[in-house]
Amino acid sequence: MLTLRPLPLATLALSLTCCAAVALAAPAPARADLPPPVQPVITPPRVLRTAQAELPAELIAELAADAVVLLELIVGVDGAVTEAHVLEGLSPELDAAALAAIQRFVFDPARRDLEPMAARIRYAFSFALPQVDAGPQLPPLGTITGVIRSHEDAPVASAQVLIVSRDEAVVRRVTTAADGRFEFEMLPPGTYDVRVTIPDADPLVYEEEVLANEATDLVYRLPAPPPPEEEEEEIVFGAEAVVDPPPREITRRSIRGEQLRTIPGTAGDALRAVEILPGVARPPFGAGALIVRGSAPGDSEVFFEGVSVPLLYHFGGLKSVINSRLLEGIDFYPGNFSSRYGRRTGGILEVSLRDPATDRFHGLIEASAIDLSFIAEGPITENFSIAVAARRSLIDLVFDAVVPEDIGVVAAPVYYDYQLFTSWRPNPRDRLRLLFYGSSDRFALNIEDSFGDDPAARGTASLTSRFFNQQLIWDRQVDSRTEQELAVTFGPIQARFSLGQLGFRGTFRQIYSRYERRMQINEHVRVLVGSDVFITPVKLTYNGPQLGQSEGGGSDSAPLAGRETVNVALDTVVVRPGFYLETNIDADPMRFVLGTRVDYFGEINQWVFNPRLSVMASATDTLRFKAAAGMYSQPPEFNESNSSIGNNNLEPIHSAHFGAGVDWDFHPGMTVGLEGFYKPLWNRVVAIEGGVEPYFENGGRGRIYGMELSARINPDDGAYVGYLSYTLSRSERLDHPNDPDAQWRLFDFDQTHILTLSFTYNLPRNWSLGGTVRIVSGNPSTPIIGSVYDALNDVYIPIDGRTNSQRNPLFHRLDVRVEKKWIWDSFQLAFFLDIQNAYNQANQEGLIYNFNYRQSTQINGLPIIPAIGIRGEL
Repeated sequence: MLTLRPLPLATLALSLTCCAAVALAAPAPARADLPPPVQPVITPPRVLRTAQAELPAELIAELAADAVVLLELIVGVDGAVTEAHVLEGLSPELDAAALAAIQRFVFDPARRDLEPMAARIRYAFSFALPQVDAGPQLPPLGTITGVIRSHEDAPVASAQVLIVSRDEAVVRRVTTAADGRFEFEMLPPGTYDVRVTIPDADPLVYEEEVLANEATDLVYRLPAPPPPEEEEEEIVFGAEAVVDPPPREITRRSIRGEQLRTIPGTAGDALRAVEILPGVARPPFGAGALIVRGSAPGDSEVFFEGVSVPLLYHFGGLKSVINSRLLEGIDFYPGNFSSRYGRRTGGILEVSLRDPATDRFHGLIEASAIDLSFIAEGPITENFSIAVAARRSLIDLVFDAVVPEDIGVVAAPVYYDYQLFTSWRPNPRDRLRLLFYGSSDRFALNIEDSFGDDPAARGTASLTSRFFNQQLIWDRQVDSRTEQELAVTFGPIQARFSLGQLGFRGTFRQIYSRYERRMQINEHVRVLVGSDVFITPVKLTYNGPQLGQSEGGGSDSAPLAGRETVNVALDTVVVRPGFYLETNIDADPMRFVLGTRVDYFGEINQWVFNPRLSVMASATDTLRFKAAAGMYSQPPEFNESNSSIGNNNLEPIHSAHFGAGVDWDFHPGMTVGLEGFYKPLWNRVVAIEGGVEPYFENGGRGRIYGMELSARINPDDGAYVGYLSYTLSRSERLDHPNDPDAQWRLFDFDQTHILTLSFTYNLPRNWSLGGTVRIVSGNPSTPIIGSVYDALNDVYIPIDGRTNSQRNPLFHRLDVRVEKKWIWDSFQLAFFLDIQNAYNQANQEGLIYNFNYRQSTQINGLPIIPAIGIRGEL
């Protein structure tokens, strides 16, 4: 008789929730024309090793030949007896001897298909030999013990070690101790795959032989890690693979660990560290937009654990929407990115999440002049852990005290975000993560009558942006060479703007799913196959002037008064499925990655096919050459393809990425890289001249080319860390190629030179001091060369000169960070000062004109922003 051990209600509820989220619905009633559903194969426990009952001689002499004690046992997933009690006994002495002996028994656990599970069984313990009633005895068992050491021979703690027998009957996982050791006991003889996984490194797989009655002691020494920032040896296109991940991008720039939070000028925010990387342009006013290699902000995308998120930063770009201390790292792909990613022609930023702490409970509170935040995390059970975090801005509390009373615009930005992350390992093969996270920003403007001369731009203005996501991630190790991942996300995105009678209100209920399977075909070939689906019900209303070209629209300084207004109400569903395949061929010293991606854009009923190829050659252990080429496509914006205010016959926008470069690890802890790139664009969406229906058309072209230099210094002793990045590039657009008078113009955010130097030194007594210098070419702008008077609306209409024919002055800024830590056994306290724009440079971001556009005044960017704070951590 086999009785399954009942699950706790909380575990059962979580299991049901996970099953619903991955669409594993219960089978419908059987029909006559369908085969019956496949039932799982239940295998009861069987005895591997017995033990003799220890009895006094006088009791042995009195025992009957058929003396039996009937026991009820619970056999755990590891084959050990976890509970035992007597159902039918003989005497107190004999019952106690039987219970003591059964605790030393070893079972092969019960299984559902091949998965070990706990089971309740009845067992007749006989005092006569043999004491086995569950099948023939198996051969004697063996043991594997070992230690994991780094390339510097230091023990590696908290590494995950997985052992899988060739027939997959044995699957066990352990974590290395503080001395790096691990142990697997009671293993049936045979061949096993041993898989070692540590954070921020590729997993390692070894083949070992277990012999009967022998203990095998092993030493696994990890290879030296690659430089963590300039990990450009990755020549394939995706984020980190799980099954022996090969290099998959020719350019992947990564920053991990504590370095994410100590870069000066980021106010301790990890995601703002991307600003120091090559290829990243500076957005005006610190707006937080991601501008990559001369592409528009909407051409790039941010992924959180493989799923697209709508926002990266709060208003003003001061902080990101995810607490940095919950992150494992960020990977930035400025071009030639993996076929895992589609629907974008710019760059990709992938944010990876660490699991909540499993050793004990931890807590952190941080307060600064910008915001207040907290984190609490720790284990609930041995296999289940949780992390909770929240943050709220404090800027609105001090805003009135710092804004001059005579200013015409009063802004009070308020933001908050929250995260609740859980991680559960129900067995050695599976990991389930349930993530809840969201963000909200409100930005209010009170525009006085004296603010301007545009009667339509007066009154109360407000801007609100929010999103709330729920995400399920299921990782499963199918076998030692195959892994799969399923991620499902859903949640609303809200955006609202109003100014007098003008306004926009949109609700997007995003549903995003991704499934991937990663397979090690043989020693030289790895395959990644997957799909992602983007489904978004959209409801929006818009009341305002006809929207123009999203980029290259000139000065855009004309008053709102006198413009024709449109009213749009949209209620639709956008469906964008994608499918991708990558093959990695390792032909040492060459590596090739062939990728392909197919996407469907439902709003314009168009399919696209994007092939991609990357190649890397290792000349020496420290010198690598790389090259890549690929196709990338994206759909038009909603307003451009909507039939009310746009053209629903538009086609996708296309770009090709070409890149080549070299990486050189010229000294331990020192890396330098040089890369050139070229990106042609075609089928760009541009406004029809004269603003007539259907308002937009394909046909615009573009070209982007340049080079990037990067360097990193990070010695093994961690005394200091330094970054250098320099980008030289040019980004141009041709809006109407068929017009004989059309000329190439600069892209709105073209920045010829982008130089960033960042250095942090760790001083004695837990002090650290660092600085970041950024020198960037000013953004292009369109001059106003005159104006005409509109008597009907009593306003002047500006006359633009050539689009983007002038530039703002050179931008330069110094950021400084000082931090002091006090460290005790179970508590840390830190004080920090992070100053942005330390010498209060008045960097020009644009011009504002008087009523007739004959006089102008410089608009400056953000002034000095000192962020003083304190942090306590358990």
